[in-house]
Amino acid sequence: MRRMTPILLILILLIAALPAGFSAGQLTTYAQGPDAWTTIDLNMRAAPNHDTVIAILPPNTGLIFEARDAGMNWLLGHTEDGLYRGWVVTTYLTYATGFSAARLPVSEEVVTAGSPPPAADQGQAAASDSGASDVPAMPPSTGTKANGTIESMTLIYESARSEYYHLTYWSDGLRINGYIGFPKGGGPYPAMIYNRGGWGDSGMLTGIEIVPFVETGFVAAGSQYRGNAGSEGISSFGHGDVIDVLNLLVLLQQHPKVDASRVGMMGGSRGGMVTYMALKHETESGYNRIRVAVTVGGLADLPMWYYDSPDFQNVLQIMVGPSPEAAPEQYQVRSATYWPGSIGVPLLLLHGGNDWIISPEQSRKLYEGMKAAGRDVSLMVFEGDNHELTGQLGGYRDAIQWMGTYMRNGTTYQDQWDNIRAATQAIAAR
Repeated sequence: MRRMTPILLILILLIAALPAGFSAGQLTTYAQGPDAWTTIDLNMRAAPNHDTVIAILPPNTGLIFEARDAGMNWLLGHTEDGLYRGWVVTTYLTYATGFSAARLPVSEEVVTAGSPPPAADQGQAAASDSGASDVPAMPPSTGTKANGTIESMTLIYESARSEYYHLTYWSDGLRINGYIGFPKGGGPYPAMIYNRGGWGDSGMLTGIEIVPFVETGFVAAGSQYRGNAGSEGISSFGHGDVIDVLNLLVLLQQHPKVDASRVGMMGGSRGGMVTYMALKHETESGYNRIRVAVTVGGLADLPMWYYDSPDFQNVLQIMVGPSPEAAPEQYQVRSATYWPGSIGVPLLLLHGGNDWIISPEQSRKLYEGMKAAGRDVSLMVFEGDNHELTGQLGGYRDAIQWMGTYMRNGTTYQDQWDNIRAATQAIAAR
């Protein structure tokens, strides 16, 4: 049975941060100016680890970036005055609030001394993630459509009781890829949104993630998020990805096979953070379209993760902010432990006691905060289990049983195990 467990995001947080925060649907803009400043006399080189030094930049030199290497250890850019252009290592820089190196395109350019900076509209170029996908490239659009509008559905598996589709839908003027599945019959059925984690290939949806929900009587859908797996737009962490999930909610709410009063949400790892932020938006906006939620190894406290995982601090400094102290709003707006009272629906927290990627202390801290705020929350920590809850079937069994008390889906994971296994095998073998 372990072989059948959907992979729930092994890697977390190689993720891009869009500027400022996300709160109650309001977007803020990225201020123009230097992206970073040098902190020491820093060599600007012709290429990453290249022998040719184009210039030695003194401390506090302003830099504007246009690309990065694949490992995000080097950035290609030019000085604010335009005199020098080349590559600098990321370690010895102080970054502007909201700067996101991860959204820059990857480049292997070897710079020639005296190479001019790019035209103004080429800096900070938008780069979609290049993760593998079975989805062909999208043709140019002829115009945007309303949020939640289905652009296309392509059947990937059908049985006597269910059907599954690759989905493309509209969000924020972008065409976003994902998957959707339906029980056969007229409905209406309860619905579930599954929020993926990881980045690019790591954590990319394959369609099997929604199988346990569909086979137990839910309409279920999941988003790849913008900039990933062929979706349009710029990859985003705790901002555009949340918007894409909220617009997937719009899609489900208006679908004729969905009972709009019974919509739940489940997210793992980074998808847990997306789930918390979506719930906060629903509470603060007064929409309350999500009835119940579950997270598995959810990212609930970014500052805690920063200090628990020193090997990833440089990545977080680039993507979110220099540190939780230097950019507190960037970290806290993505951390549910800082606003536990803003989660207004019953929430089940599932976490592996041996999770070395995201500590179970994050879920414990959120649990205590929600309890203190008078919110409806339950916590299950499985001692010895890992980030993916491999020993607990990915958390699906407990999630579906718990949600059944709120959603009346009428069947259990155990009851439908043969159908879950058959659908998972068929979709995985495509």
